[in-house]
Amino acid sequence: MLLAVNAFFVGAEFAVISAKRSQIEPRAEEGSRAARITLFAMEHATLMLATTQLGITVCSLLILNVSEPAIHHLLEIPLGATGLPEEAISTIAFVIALLIVSFLHVVLGEMVPKNISFSVPDRAALLLAPPLVGIARVVKPLIVALNAISNAVLRLAKVEPKDEAASAFTLDEVQGIVDQSTREGLLEDRTGALTAAFEFTGKKVQDIAIPLDALVSLPETASPSEVERAVARHGFSRYVIVDEAGSRPATCTSRTSSTSTRPTSSCGPCRPSGSASWCRSSRAPSWRMRWR
Repeated sequence: MLLAVNAFFVGAEFAVISAKRSQIEPRAEEGSRAARITLFAMEHATLMLATTQLGITVCSLLILNVSEPAIHHLLEIPLGATGLPEEAISTIAFVIALLIVSFLHVVLGEMVPKNISFSVPDRAALLLAPPLVGIARVVKPLIVALNAISNAVLRLAKVEPKDEAASAFTLDEVQGIVDQSTREGLLEDRTGALTAAFEFTGKKVQDIAIPLDALVSLPETASPSEVERAVARHGFSRYVIVDEAGSRPATCTSRTSSTSTRPTSSCGPCRPSGSASWCRSSRAPSWRMRWR
């Protein structure tokens, strides 16, 4: 029983830390009460961790002071039949009892629940966080006092305490996650789009913007055949369309077709857009024009 309670606190501790908000929040929005309580636990991580540490400490002391003497007493009976001195029997029984209790405590009370929480953190958090929050509310006065003392010690060490488990990532961390997932086959980045996205964040609009008169543009009265010739000549699939005065941009976008071997179009002239559109100059083997 004590091992099971100890395992609960260990599992709850690692589940609250390891669970991802991105997996819990959608369930909370769908009305899951367990998910809402789990989010509360994640937002009050220090309170939850203090509760689990208190529970683990109490269980460990009880296991040592209750289970060890009981096993020690049971071992003295068969060891007494060996004819050894009473002092030797007591020492041997104590060592064996301590090894048994320590083994069960470490394996069943610590390692197993910890590994389960690491393997399925979201499910473990949804299962274990609600009862943990209930226990935390019962012992809240004691936990608040312990938390205040621990936070004071942290501040003396110039460490700022945090109440919420970290669930955000820096750009470098996200890039590392993508790289690792790509290596393990969980993500595909054959075109380099994901990698390019990280590199693009380091650029500003002024780094890539060019004057309008320097762009390859087409008049808004251009016919489909004229656009086809421009595509064949320049190899671009995006163009800025300007009015007759060359001052008011309209938009024209293209769509690539993997089955077409030449630029084709079946639409009429472009309709001018109310705002300018920056177009990318991307190259493609074939085009099918889509007009707006």
